[in-house]
Amino acid sequence: MSDAATSPADLPPSAAAPGARSFPAEHAAAPPLPSLLRAWSVVAILSLAAIVSYIDRQVLNLLVEPIKVDLGLSDVEISVLQGFSFALLYALLAIPLAWVADHSNRKWVILGGLVCWSGATFMSGFAAGFAILFLARMLIGIGEATLSPAGFSMIADYFEKARLPAALSVFTGSGFVGSGLALVIGGALYAALEAAGPVTTALGTFQPWQMTFFAIAMLSVPLFGLILLLVREPARQPDTLAPATGEEPSAFEILGFLAGHARVYFPLFFGFSSFAAAQFGVGAWAPSFFIRSHGWTQLEVGQALGPVVMATGPLGVVAGGFLAERLLMRGVRDATLKLSMAAIVIALPFAVLFPLVADGGLSLALLAAVLAFGTVPFGAGVATFPLITPNRMRAQVIAVYLLVANLLGYSAGPILVAWLTDAVFADPAAINFSLAIAAPAVMVCGLILIAAALGPYRRMLAAAETQET
Repeated sequence: MSDAATSPADLPPSAAAPGARSFPAEHAAAPPLPSLLRAWSVVAILSLAAIVSYIDRQVLNLLVEPIKVDLGLSDVEISVLQGFSFALLYALLAIPLAWVADHSNRKWVILGGLVCWSGATFMSGFAAGFAILFLARMLIGIGEATLSPAGFSMIADYFEKARLPAALSVFTGSGFVGSGLALVIGGALYAALEAAGPVTTALGTFQPWQMTFFAIAMLSVPLFGLILLLVREPARQPDTLAPATGEEPSAFEILGFLAGHARVYFPLFFGFSSFAAAQFGVGAWAPSFFIRSHGWTQLEVGQALGPVVMATGPLGVVAGGFLAERLLMRGVRDATLKLSMAAIVIALPFAVLFPLVADGGLSLALLAAVLAFGTVPFGAGVATFPLITPNRMRAQVIAVYLLVANLLGYSAGPILVAWLTDAVFADPAAINFSLAIAAPAVMVCGLILIAAALGPYRRMLAAAETQET
């Protein structure tokens, strides 16, 4: 595998895939950017959409124990529902939908995904076995398959590049607010519905966990109207890396671009995905950990863990994004990578300790540190890709990253914890040992990969900056 961009001569004129042309002079004048007020209002609305998307996706994690009892599922089967079923549809549709986002109105792409994921959440309430719940979870994947790449691409056309890490960190960090609200709202809903008991209708009898899915799905109704009325499709901003309008890169050109810069993109794809795997594994099984190891109820988990997730997750993502922005403005070109690595090194010892301590409150405090530092790469790190990717490839390249992150993160993270619990320890109560091994191991893998990309990334940036000058 050859180095990508060791000097300016190593890059084609557009710094893009073979065959892509340099940006023509007549397109050099960029359309004016929207005002910062409008730009941040769009970030706020898209962040709200991300919150609702995460609530729909993550509420399952709180309902693991009653679903296991009613449907007779193992931890590994639950982990497949938590991650792989969601990632599977993403794997099939993320890149085609990102291509649509790169070539059409991104607002309508997002609205279409919203209808699909909320309908699939409602469908989850009708599940009477593994297969139907798997199908519903798979359909929910279209939410991330549309919202993330289209949202990233849209936000990138609202801000100048130096401000982009901060804006994207807010958008990315909102998912953790959704994860926390899934626990808070889901815990309160489930407790109330459990107290009321099963509900019998003309369609059958529904258990409290099924009624919880129905209620959560309704959150998308007002969100649809908000996006429809208040979000506008921005003009696409040209840059020196982008091909001219009407010369959009083909899939082969995008693959060629990634292959030509393989020593930058591939370690970053898999390195950041390893960090994601650690966080998703912890997030998927933390509620069950507190229920099994500390005897908490779903309501207690929601009341205690939910606010921690809402506070610490966005704190790490947003603080990482704003700090990366400040460092970039000071000329630290690889700030997004170095900052991500430093945060993971700090998070590592907390990830080992939080499942092993005997006190539930102390465990929660240590977990807060894991979330606060472990989520920094979700803001600072992910902002790397729009900074080095041509405009007309941006959503599709981000979709490739999200494809890897979802397949590796959402699948491997939860499954590794469940496999250790079921196959290695063969005891549901041993989930604490599984968490103490799985998350730190994949964090270390991610650090090794990101470190391998540092040199090629610096050379690619230097070559691209020489081109622009």
